[in-house]
Amino acid sequence: MEQKRIIIRPETEADFRAVENLVREAFWNVYRPGCLEHYVIHVLRDDPAFVKELEGRICL
Repeated sequence: MEQKRIIIRPETEADFRAVENLVREAFWNVYRPGCLEHYVIHVLRDDPAFVKELEGRICL
């Protein structure tokens, strides 16, 4: 049986667009037509209250 390795690492700036796209696809038309969740993530990253240490993790 082949073992798959999972790498968990902090999100980098290069990941931002992919994460926002993933969130948009996940929530599109779920609660209402379209979605805003991906935009909330985008805006929160620039907020002074944003705690970088609590930022999302990426699983590869």
